[in-house]
Amino acid sequence: MFIVTKLTDLIFPPLCVHCGREGAWLCPAATSSLDHEPLLIDPLPIRGVDRVITRGSYDCETLAQLIQKLKYHYWSGLSPVLVEVLKPLSAAVADQDVSIIPVPLHHRRQRERGFNQSLFISQALGAITGRPVTDILRRTRYTTPQALLSAKERTTNIIGAFGRGRVVTWPKSAILVDDVITTGSTIAECASVLRQHGVNRITAVALAKG
Repeated sequence: MFIVTKLTDLIFPPLCVHCGREGAWLCPAATSSLDHEPLLIDPLPIRGVDRVITRGSYDCETLAQLIQKLKYHYWSGLSPVLVEVLKPLSAAVADQDVSIIPVPLHHRRQRERGFNQSLFISQALGAITGRPVTDILRRTRYTTPQALLSAKERTTNIIGAFGRGRVVTWPKSAILVDDVITTGSTIAECASVLRQHGVNRITAVALAKG
């Protein structure tokens, strides 16, 4: 993987997500802005969730640009950068018995996009914490993207959109991972499925609070 990444960087050099300069995904100025961005602990209540942690606010331009490049511009090369970005969360999410669960995409949208950005974020968090990433939820309905909807529409749009995937054993404690948490509607629906199957402690983690 390291060799493949290095070869890819030679052919397609990294461009800073913030300023576009060649050489690194995050230039020194972008890194500095993230270093000064505080973690947001419990920035909003979410039904069925015990704790909410985001790496920062979507108002942080570098963080917003990173998410946009990852989600909408298919910059999958950002995956290793996520490990560095998420390191400040390591102490806050430490738990020996927790499983990391990405918010799933509908199979149709995953085909359209080519990947699930929440899975990338989950894998980075797993690399930091040493905890397993378990893709045990599935999206049962193809829905309008939440970003296109009002707060009220987001709540109704996502109702009943998730179900159980291929699960052998449900964890007792879980970290639900998404890229951005705005109203918390998506996380709440995922948490509802987990609670129905005996998961008794749920932490929500995202790159940003929208």
